[in-house]
Amino acid sequence: MTNSEDTSPAFDTSRFLATFEHVRTSSSYTEDEIIYSQGDSADAVFYIRSGEVKVIVTSAHGKEAIVGVLKAGEFLGEGCLIGQPTRLATAKAMTDCSVMRVEK
Repeated sequence: MTNSEDTSPAFDTSRFLATFEHVRTSSSYTEDEIIYSQGDSADAVFYIRSGEVKVIVTSAHGKEAIVGVLKAGEFLGEGCLIGQPTRLATAKAMTDCSVMRVEK
């Protein structure tokens, strides 16, 4: 089946997030503010409502590498959904942003 023949419904982010009324919180972050840190407990997924977030890993020697830049409409921290017990990276606001935290 080709993509033009695919009749499955598209993923509706707004509808999905609306089903988690009691386990979600929204927060605002300013530029360079940390959303979560490498080593923190991986207990939630985050949805970027506005702004941009960079994902950074830090080596044992203290060197940092940006491994991703995410924007509004994208999820981060999804490793918790596959059993990842701790965060493998740090998420930091690149711009002022609004982020929704959805507990796993």
